[in-house]
Amino acid sequence: MPTTDPRNPAEHPTVFQKLLEPVECFVQEQTQQLPNHPKQKYGYEDFFRLLIYYFVSGTTSLKLLITARLNLGLLPVELGLQPVPYSTCQEAFERFSPRLFQAVFHYLLANISFKAIPELATLGTVCCMDGSLFPVLSSMRWAAYTTHHQALKLPLCFELKRMIPVDFWVGSGHSSERQALRRLLVAGVTYLADRGYMSFQLCADICHAQAHFLFRTKTNLRFTVVEPWPVVLPAAAQRLFPGVTDELIRYDNDPHGALYRLVRVVIGQETYFLLTDRPDLTTFQISLLYAYRWQVELLFRFLKRTLNGIHLIRQDQRGVTIQFYALLITALLALHLKQLVLEQHESQAHQDGFKPSHPHAPTAPHKTSPQARIEGVEFVTWVNQKLQKYWKIGIHWLSALRDLLVCPFGERAIGILSKL
Repeated sequence: MPTTDPRNPAEHPTVFQKLLEPVECFVQEQTQQLPNHPKQKYGYEDFFRLLIYYFVSGTTSLKLLITARLNLGLLPVELGLQPVPYSTCQEAFERFSPRLFQAVFHYLLANISFKAIPELATLGTVCCMDGSLFPVLSSMRWAAYTTHHQALKLPLCFELKRMIPVDFWVGSGHSSERQALRRLLVAGVTYLADRGYMSFQLCADICHAQAHFLFRTKTNLRFTVVEPWPVVLPAAAQRLFPGVTDELIRYDNDPHGALYRLVRVVIGQETYFLLTDRPDLTTFQISLLYAYRWQVELLFRFLKRTLNGIHLIRQDQRGVTIQFYALLITALLALHLKQLVLEQHESQAHQDGFKPSHPHAPTAPHKTSPQARIEGVEFVTWVNQKLQKYWKIGIHWLSALRDLLVCPFGERAIGILSKL
């Protein structure tokens, strides 16, 4: 058993300490700035560490974690988690403001260098916008969804080039996702969303905020073609998706009379109407960006199922907001650790004179086979290989991380985590 404070690691930190390292100093600074209460034995830093461990460990019940493991001394001391009465932990949701967790979340986004996909970064900052329902108890009247059911909605903004969540808003089940998008608008960002977000007023509001949009629209909206645009598609895409059109149009019922680009793509029996105000994107880039909108759906599945975020700890909006911030902070910390592990592993392999042996290691585009060397198709393959290696956190990787949390962050841990 170590004689030093686990929260003050010496030369060899544990994997859990390495996971928390990007925010450790910031959280300590926050703690020092909080009012000091003589009778307060459970502080903000302890509360923060417990929530991060709760989500990364895959535990489905915070109460069981505290009463059946933490307070009985069944968790390794290297985790640095302080025993606490469950009632005191619940009180912490009242004593500590969600703004503290919001500040940590924004600190991570501003100060941690997450990898970016250069091929997507050249298209500017594109954020996928979507919402997901979380079932709640019937007593949570503030989260009314239908007459007989309660649910809260989490509209979330997902940055495509870094593949990370960058903002969200907590509302009731019937709250407006369009209004949530208005709350989150940032100038210069292109917002990518499905048909539910499409409205003439929202398009005008986005443009007024000096932002941009790429929405899928309904097929029955009447419009007038003002000017046909050249369809710019790779040869392979032209063969796969014949009949693609790119036009400058004006909707007949749009009170603003705005001119937008409309790209129509037929895939199987489905026709996709993609509307945007960006004239600089090619037809292929517009179609490609909409295809990557699915990444935000995968994020919701990861948050709900893999990190067990679907189980709500609290029933009030304040507590739920803290939970979602802690959940997203955990996701960002895990992604940062994965990318750090891969960088260190590849750096060591380079020093040893070996090439990375990761099964999903991408091959540079100019080294692909002649059959695969097709413009557009090669690009998509290249991006997907990068996603698999640097951004996807699968259940196997997360399971290995959970088993290694109290192990030293050294060659063994790096070797295991870099191979999954």
